Amino acid sequence: MQGVSRVNSVRRDWAFLVAVTALFAFGFAVYNGIFQNFARERLGMEPNQLGLLESLREVPGLLTAFTAGTLVALAEPRLGAIALAICGLGIGATGQMGSYWPLVGVTVFWSVGFHLWMSVQPAITVALAKGEEGGRRLGQMAGVGAAATVAALATSVLIKQFAGYDALMLLAGAAICGAAFLGFFLSEHTHGQPRARIVYRREYRLYYWLNFLEGCRRQIFMTFASFTLIAVYHTPVQTMLILALLNATALVIAAPIVGRCMDRYGERPLMTAYYVLLTAVFSGYATVKIPDVLFALYVSDALLSSFGVGLTTYLNRIVRPGDLTPSLAMGLTMNHVAAVIVPVTGGILWHSSGNYQIPFWIGVGLAAISVASACRLPALAARVQIHAEEG
Repeated sequence: MQGVSRVNSVRRDWAFLVAVTALFAFGFAVYNGIFQNFARERLGMEPNQLGLLESLREVPGLLTAFTAGTLVALAEPRLGAIALAICGLGIGATGQMGSYWPLVGVTVFWSVGFHLWMSVQPAITVALAKGEEGGRRLGQMAGVGAAATVAALATSVLIKQFAGYDALMLLAGAAICGAAFLGFFLSEHTHGQPRARIVYRREYRLYYWLNFLEGCRRQIFMTFASFTLIAVYHTPVQTMLILALLNATALVIAAPIVGRCMDRYGERPLMTAYYVLLTAVFSGYATVKIPDVLFALYVSDALLSSFGVGLTTYLNRIVRPGDLTPSLAMGLTMNHVAAVIVPVTGGILWHSSGNYQIPFWIGVGLAAISVASACRLPALAARVQIHAEEG
């Protein structure tokens, strides 16, 4: 009977985790789909201002490992629910901001919760999977998030025809607060192993380095690709929402497939191919001036982002017992070392030179470095699980 009860409890937890993941993805997709148009149209934001805002927004991500370490007494689901509540409240208030610095303040506030959730959610998923088919489960959660994103963006396209940015921001915040409420119902099966406060180990240094490079890639494209379409090519919010909808639809299909492939073939071949293709995407943005081609590259980058699950599956294969959650948090911190530096630097270079292509040329160089780094990942046949050691 105990075994049946446990199985039912685990199934219930999967259902709650799917619902939490879907609501969070729905809310954040609504926010993310309209934010840069909101910033440009409502506040007249310039590239250097956007770059500074994005860098300040990522400061909480830089401190994720230390924040998660401070809250080590909280189990992952409790920490995740609190994080989601902070994120939802801040995003809901964003539409009420009428000037630059109040917007910066509320953005940094919700970013604290956002980044804590992003470090906790993979750990909850892997804990429920009990180490089995972790890549497949992570891919499934990414697929759930992408499906919710599709629904959110389709809803946004319809609502934007008769509602303003304020209403959409409130919708986004309400969805994420709903995710926070459901997060409190996750059971002890979603707890990871007892975890250290902060973990930095030399054996994980390739994981940290790849996270740093991934942070560079993510910030260059997330900050400047969409802003290029809006500020340089005057792409309206409806078109940006449709592009985001295409991105999410592609991820629904790709994410579960990529997760299964990581389990089957290992990270080295897939992550190497990922970075090679990223080099081509950045090169296209740096050289092509045809909007339709840039739209296609925009969707291609989102599709490729599903390969980011390889960083988590790689860590899960080599991590010591109890290290997963703090190591994911430390990886997110390394990711955000880049995220704090890249947007403000790219924004200043764009604004001072008047050339929007400069951030993308930097992206080409970083993607090339990533290719060489991915070649250092262990081959599937050679992978060895690292066992717990003293000290």
